[in-house]
Amino acid sequence: MTVLIIGGAYQGKKELAKKLFNLDDNDFIGRDSKAVYNLHEYIKTNNITDVSNFANSLKDKIIICNEIGCGVIPLDKKLDDWREITGRVCCEIASFADIVIRVIAGVPQFIKGRI
Repeated sequence: MTVLIIGGAYQGKKELAKKLFNLDDNDFIGRDSKAVYNLHEYIKTNNITDVSNFANSLKDKIIICNEIGCGVIPLDKKLDDWREITGRVCCEIASFADIVIRVIAGVPQFIKGRI
């Protein structure tokens, strides 16, 4: 099952994922982990550009990503490109995810699917 959890920074996404899917901190560590935390940072650090292949590599995981596409558009082209790629990756994941949840103040809003 693929789950995408999105929301603003510090909204309780990881805590919610732990509670809903019986995860602990060890489930977020390593290449074969059950869950991916801070997807947006991974994309930035690893300079991801191949949206489809990267998104498909995350199937059957619980993926947590900050919403970074709102607000002022950065003047720095690299930061703007990072926001765009992150958005495209999230759209791709959402298209095949079983569950998509947006978290606001620790409260889950199910956009797609149910537990």
